[in-house]
Amino acid sequence: MSPADVLNELSKHEILPPEQQAKIVEIEQNKPFSVHWELRSMLYIGILLVSSGLGLLVYDNFDQIGHGALLAAIAVACVGCFYFAWRFRPEWIPAQTKSRSTFGDYALILACLLFLTLEGYAQYAYTIFGSRYGLVTLLPAALFLPLAYRFDHRGVLSMALTALISWVGVTVRPLELYFKTNFFDRETVFSAIGLALLLVGVALGLKRQGIKPHFTYTYLTIAGNLLMVALLGGLFNFEGLRLWFALGLAAACFVFDYYHRSVGSADHQRQLTSGTDGSFLFLLMSTVYGYIGVTYLFFHYLRPGNDIYYWYFIVTGIALVYYLMSQLPKGNRTNESV
Repeated sequence: MSPADVLNELSKHEILPPEQQAKIVEIEQNKPFSVHWELRSMLYIGILLVSSGLGLLVYDNFDQIGHGALLAAIAVACVGCFYFAWRFRPEWIPAQTKSRSTFGDYALILACLLFLTLEGYAQYAYTIFGSRYGLVTLLPAALFLPLAYRFDHRGVLSMALTALISWVGVTVRPLELYFKTNFFDRETVFSAIGLALLLVGVALGLKRQGIKPHFTYTYLTIAGNLLMVALLGGLFNFEGLRLWFALGLAAACFVFDYYHRSVGSADHQRQLTSGTDGSFLFLLMSTVYGYIGVTYLFFHYLRPGNDIYYWYFIVTGIALVYYLMSQLPKGNRTNESV
C-alpha cells in the first residue's frame, strides 16, 4: 500500500484527524527526493570511463608519444590522485568512517586504477618484472589492502582481494593461466580453497575484534564465491576426489546458509532501513552452487533419459525459486507496510 492509501484507511476508520492527514500529505508531496546513489553511480561510471579511455589512448598512441612520456603522465596523474585522497583522508578508527571530502573516495579508486594501468604498461614496455608474473598481481594486493583499511574503502578492498586471488593462481601456474582454465590443475584448486578459507577466517576474526566489521561482507562475498567455484572445479575434474569435493561443497553450502540465517535475523531491521538485505546473498550462493553440484552428480551417475532431463529442470527449477522466495524477508516480499 502507498502512503496515501494508508492515510486514507486511517482517516476512514477515524484514527487520523483530517487536519493531520492533510499535513502529512503535504509533507509527503513536498519532501526532497534523494539522488545520492544516482550521483555516486555516475561518478563511478565516470572513473571507469576515464580509466578505460586512458588505456585506449596508451594502446593507440604509444608509438607516437613514446613510452617514457606516457609513463610519466600516468605516474603524475596517479600521484596527484593519491595526494588528493591522502589530504582528505578520514580519521583512523576501527569502526566505519567517511572521507572528509566528497570526492576523496573517488580520487582513491581512480588512483588505484591508474596504478594498475601504470604497472601493466611498464611491464609491457620494459618488462620490469621479467618473467616473475606473480609480482604483477602481488604488488597491487600488497598496496591496496592497507589503503583499503586506512581509507575505509570497500571498493579498494575488493580490488586488493581480487589481486591476491590472481596472485595465487599465477604463482601456481604462471603461463597456463592465460591459455586454459586453471581449475583443471589440482594444485590451483587446493590453493584456491586454502586461500578462500584463510580469507573467511581473517574476516570473521577481524569482525570479532571489532576492526572494520563492515568489511566482513566484502570478504565473505569474494572468498565464498572463490571457495564454491574451486569446490565445483574439483567436483567436475577430479574423479578420485569427487566424494571429498562433494562433501566439502555440502559443508560450505550449509555454513553459508547458517550464516545467512544467523546474521540475517540479527541485522534484519538495520538492513531493511537501508533497503537491502545483504545476508540474502549468502543464501543465494549456497542454494545456487549447491544446486549446480547436485545436478552434476545426478546426471553424472544416474544418466537418466531425455524425458527425465526435461522434468528434472522444470520441477527442481520451480522448487528452487519457491525456496528462495520463501526465504526473502517479509519487508521485501510485500509492500503492505509503510
